[in-house]
Amino acid sequence: MSTKPAARTPISKVWEENAVPRHRIQWCPGCGDYAVLNAVKMALTRLELMPHEVLLIGGIGCSGQIRNYLNGNALHGTHGGPLAYAVGVTMANPELRVIALAGDGDTFAIGVENFVHACRRDPNVALIVMDNGVYGLTTGQRSPTGGLGQPQEEFSEESPPAFNPLRLALAAGATFVAQSFSGDPRHSADVYVEAIEHPGFAFVNDFSPCVTYNKFNTYDWFKQHVELVPPDHDPADLQAAFRLLDDFEARGRLPLGVIYRRPRRKKPQQRLPMWDHELADVDLEPMLRTFR
Repeated sequence: MSTKPAARTPISKVWEENAVPRHRIQWCPGCGDYAVLNAVKMALTRLELMPHEVLLIGGIGCSGQIRNYLNGNALHGTHGGPLAYAVGVTMANPELRVIALAGDGDTFAIGVENFVHACRRDPNVALIVMDNGVYGLTTGQRSPTGGLGQPQEEFSEESPPAFNPLRLALAAGATFVAQSFSGDPRHSADVYVEAIEHPGFAFVNDFSPCVTYNKFNTYDWFKQHVELVPPDHDPADLQAAFRLLDDFEARGRLPLGVIYRRPRRKKPQQRLPMWDHELADVDLEPMLRTFR
């Protein structure tokens, strides 16, 4: 796997200029989202994408702010809504590189229905989830992925076992499933490049520690528990992907890298008809008369 830094090309300069963001960065010092931001910049630079070729969609939460700190076209949606917007955009303009940047609460709680159906519909969207196990913006309530790695012989409705988004994505039919860690942004960038290039729905779960409200899943904790997917793993084999997750869980480890990837079986997507053509022969006067 390549660990080369982003090339110093004119395109990299375009993205680096946004190191001085238009908006003041609001994340806490040490937040894992800084590394996600840098990894996204590296990935877009390696792919030689210009800002007008990319649409970044964020939800509500600390993670949703990331689209303010990048130079691409951006849309700030509702909580749980980034994937719904992303699917609509890629239907209207399949030529855009659509990247949804969301949080774990955003995606796996209120937005879980959008997540499941994105997996099965396979839109041409890359989803990067900044997973920290808490709702940071609202001061640290436990999210669906909260409790990762904590001993739990019994559980309650208020504190259920940690949700496993990788297994859900595989079961729901996602064609690209991967995981990364903010403590290694160069590896994250490698994974993002593969996700953005994947024709279809690509899901990357990035462990992005919340240094303020999650004192258990710290950078040190992740460094002790993450492990690269072995080079002999066949990401095209769905059952091998499940076996890999079983093996890592049995050893108390968390896999980093591409866990599953298969060719797309979806029919080619076509641009939606333009309104001008559809409305060319329609008499709008009766509808507009009401508003006059």
